[in-house]
Amino acid sequence: MFQWTYLYRQWLVRELQIRFRSSALGTTWLVVQPLVQIALFTLVFYQFFKVRWPTGDGSAAEYGLQVFIGLSIFSFLAEIINRGPSSVSGFPFLITKVRFPLLLLPSVVVGASATQLGLSLLVALGFALFRVIHWQVIFLPLALLPLLLYAQALAWLLGSAGVYLRDIGHLAPSVSSLLMFLSPIFYPASMIPVKMQWLITLNPLAWTLESVRGLMMHGQNLAWGQWGAHLVVALILLALTRWFFLRIQPGFADVL
Repeated sequence: MFQWTYLYRQWLVRELQIRFRSSALGTTWLVVQPLVQIALFTLVFYQFFKVRWPTGDGSAAEYGLQVFIGLSIFSFLAEIINRGPSSVSGFPFLITKVRFPLLLLPSVVVGASATQLGLSLLVALGFALFRVIHWQVIFLPLALLPLLLYAQALAWLLGSAGVYLRDIGHLAPSVSSLLMFLSPIFYPASMIPVKMQWLITLNPLAWTLESVRGLMMHGQNLAWGQWGAHLVVALILLALTRWFFLRIQPGFADVL
């Protein structure tokens, strides 16, 4: 177990260094990129389409912060979708020549993306300090926990399937873009028709978006019943995808 922990930490640091070194701005890009996107979406949705959240003061600053939170959480899941399919197939030398715990490779993607998410939410908390901080924000890690487990399950599924089905990687950006516009990132969930509100509860991304915003922006409590249901489902999927990964792992070397 200690050896696995050491390997995971080493590969996580490596992954973070690669991500930050690939940008001239380094970690600053974590703030700059969302701010550019927020400015664009605020102009389009707030100014042109007059989108407002039903709670709050209705200002452009509030709208921008709501979008910043939404984009941060969405970007985390999008990273899993986009990087997951190549998380294992991108290292054929580990599969064919070295005895290596391949389960760690998709987990490294999740860990690096979760680190970026944490930094982005710290920035969001910093902006929120100029408004008001609700004590319910202490439940933020718990609100994110089911999504983190869902993401790990998805990473194991995509990482193992991506070894055999290389086309998954080509479809990933399209899936991410579709998910972005189908989730309440730029608009409040209240804009979704009442008959379809149940989709928010079932959608892990949408549920997490609304829960985190509720904690940070409005001082709302977590819907503990829904949280518990998502946690149970996520744990079941985690166990199933781990079994699936290990079940088909022996054939990785034959296709790489």
